Amino acid sequence: MRRFIRRYIGFTRCTMEERIAYRKGFLVSAVLNMVGILVSVFLWRVLFAQESVIQGYDWNQMILYVLIVALLNATLGFDTERKLSKGILDGSIASDLTKPIDFQSMSFFQALGHSLVEGGTALILVVLLAVTLTDLSPYLNPVSMALFAVSLMLAFMLKFCLAYFGGLMCFFTSNGFGVVYLRQVITDVFSGAMLPLAFFPAWFQRLAGVLPFQASVYLPTQIFLGRIEGRGAVRILALQALWVVVMWTLSGLFFRFAVKKITIQGG
Repeated sequence: MRRFIRRYIGFTRCTMEERIAYRKGFLVSAVLNMVGILVSVFLWRVLFAQESVIQGYDWNQMILYVLIVALLNATLGFDTERKLSKGILDGSIASDLTKPIDFQSMSFFQALGHSLVEGGTALILVVLLAVTLTDLSPYLNPVSMALFAVSLMLAFMLKFCLAYFGGLMCFFTSNGFGVVYLRQVITDVFSGAMLPLAFFPAWFQRLAGVLPFQASVYLPTQIFLGRIEGRGAVRILALQALWVVVMWTLSGLFFRFAVKKITIQGG
């Protein structure tokens, strides 16, 4: 394991250095995250001016939900699909495929580097807003925080698998924008990133319950908010771990099939 990490951790370091080096892009991303959070906060403020509780969420819980989702999206938001698409179009992926490394593991450690930079910035912003806008004291239970930390790590791994699997679809097209956009929309809707799943009809919640998406966003937020505790939280962690194994395996198998269909458009 140590040899494996030493072999791939360089990709994480290089990605972090690259992300920090492009300061303008880094700052623009941070500003866009902040604007997105503030827009959501103002929107919910208007809605809660009419109701004290909406679909089981009070003001404090909803704002914390918004902030946690923003943190998860920033921490787990990476452009795996776009990199794959670009590599196919310009031919640079051919170089990666000839290296004596596992392409999926390389992509994961690159995503990790991006997430550490983006997530660290988002964490500072989210904590400041949470302290300013909400009462955090009911949610700072050490056990719940530990469970949430584990859930966050599993959510990162799962969302990588989903993004990587979506990125593999770029092997079958010369324009990856539609693939990237479709994957993001599906993930946002079924994961609860757009709205808590409790706001959707019962049939939609049942459908989301048998898909992996909710385990990447919605379920971790429920652990943090204390809406799922004890054995229920442990079962959620087990479910997340199961989905990680399933999606990682499926992605690996699909890669072996998809790479045979590649047509280099450049290079």
